[in-house]
Amino acid sequence: MEEQELVRRVLAGSPDAEREFFERYRPRLLRASRFFLGGQDSDAEDIVQETYIIAFRRLGEYVFRAPIYAWLRQICLRLCYARLRARRRVLVSREGDLEVYLHAAALRRVSDGEADVQRLARLALLETLKGGLSPDGRRIIELRDVQGLRYAAIGAALGIPMGTVMSRLARARTRLRAALLAGRPGEGAGPAAAEFAR
Repeated sequence: MEEQELVRRVLAGSPDAEREFFERYRPRLLRASRFFLGGQDSDAEDIVQETYIIAFRRLGEYVFRAPIYAWLRQICLRLCYARLRARRRVLVSREGDLEVYLHAAALRRVSDGEADVQRLARLALLETLKGGLSPDGRRIIELRDVQGLRYAAIGAALGIPMGTVMSRLARARTRLRAALLAGRPGEGAGPAAAEFAR
């Protein structure tokens, strides 16, 4: 009868009754919430607040067949279960995101590794083939194809006109290509050989 009177006063809009209603059941609801969510879970307080928000909206419909706390606890536990399900969805989503990221990162590492291997193979092949060139040819290939200098910079470094740079580079590359196609050093070098045969 005491609970019915308290509910009647709450429904009548008494602030004192609302405070008493809140304080009477809050400690047990908080324990139940922490039990389901985990002892130090910061969401436990939020769940209790949400429980009271729902309870105050439906309090006028409550039929006194069981103690009020049993009804409040049911609301609280449903909210706890909903929170745990939401967390699992977030966790699964994050695990999926992590898997996609790790897969992409692994592919990048493999791709980068393959690119490094090919680059090293091309450089090794180039070093081998440069041995058959004249000193001028070796120098110009080094400046253009290894160091990546522009024609003007190569001309300035060697003290020759840009047209001379282009013609010497063309002759050096032709000799390298001929060495590759003749099956001399670097034969069977795979992608690296194909790169320089272009």
